[in-house]
Amino acid sequence: MRIDLQGISKSSGTKQILTDVSFSVDQGDFCTLIGPTGCGKTTLLRIADLLEKPTRGRVILDGTDCTGCRGRSRTALRRRMSMVMQRPFMLTGTVERNVRFGPGVRGTTVSAAEMDEVLDATGLSGMGHRNARTLSGGEMQKVAIARAVITKPELLVLDEPLNSVDQGFKPELRALIGRLHREMGMTVLMATHDLSDALALSNRTAVLSEGKLMQAGETAKVFSQPESLFVASFTGMKNLIPVRFGNGTATAGDVVFSLTEQAQGAGYICIPPEVIVLSLEKPDSSQRNTFRAVVSHLERMPMYDTVHFLLKGLELQSTITRESTQRLGLEAGSELWVSFKATSVRILG
Repeated sequence: MRIDLQGISKSSGTKQILTDVSFSVDQGDFCTLIGPTGCGKTTLLRIADLLEKPTRGRVILDGTDCTGCRGRSRTALRRRMSMVMQRPFMLTGTVERNVRFGPGVRGTTVSAAEMDEVLDATGLSGMGHRNARTLSGGEMQKVAIARAVITKPELLVLDEPLNSVDQGFKPELRALIGRLHREMGMTVLMATHDLSDALALSNRTAVLSEGKLMQAGETAKVFSQPESLFVASFTGMKNLIPVRFGNGTATAGDVVFSLTEQAQGAGYICIPPEVIVLSLEKPDSSQRNTFRAVVSHLERMPMYDTVHFLLKGLELQSTITRESTQRLGLEAGSELWVSFKATSVRILG
């Protein structure tokens, strides 16, 4: 199922929840909505799932305007969708009873073979006769997912499905959701505040803030090429620097950075830590941004080190391997050269 949200706004009394949100999700895509708590993610999911109507705007499903549909038309559309909530609701009784509930409200039955297939696919094999309310939080969420996918939905809507799951259970559940998406080929629209979910699962990402769409597009591009200070900050970008632009440069205090793009006035730039090269000798290269710096401190991470350094009073950081830290003999107070290409400096709108 393809989704086109066009100019979606939603208000409740005097409160504006969503403002002019527009983006599309192609058939078979996995799109995550990310943003701070209270930014409107759940409301947008409910509008896409036809559970709520927007105050303004249109919901287009497979090319048909479904914004005002009601009665049998709305029921027929919603039967092509399934939704999994943040906190799974379990009916009294067995796992099988809970899984059969979805098809039951649609007036269809589930064969024993179909039940075995979906329980196996969701990691619940052999648990069909267990009391659903005695399961762990992660197992309950698996039941909720099984109940959703047994109807073979064209659109699966997930509202922070990993939020109520124990940390140790999240990788397993995340892998399950990814596998079901690949195998079933359905369109998935998921809200989350965990950036790991977006990076691990989705090929499309939309970023919301205070009910407004800040950026939407390919997940890799949203994370690597943020278009605003908010998106850069929310997605964990480091080395965000306020500057003044002019004549192919960006100036921050006494530091002048070379750019390949032109910009004017005040703004921000971002220098990803992974593009900054550290060396003890001045590099003999064509990199236009080369500076003398002093290490302020080292931050040890499980797989790499983060080197924090001062550049004429400006504190920045670079990410390097533990082996490189040891080879360079870096410690607080070490003097070194830092360099990076002008093309690596990103201008934020």
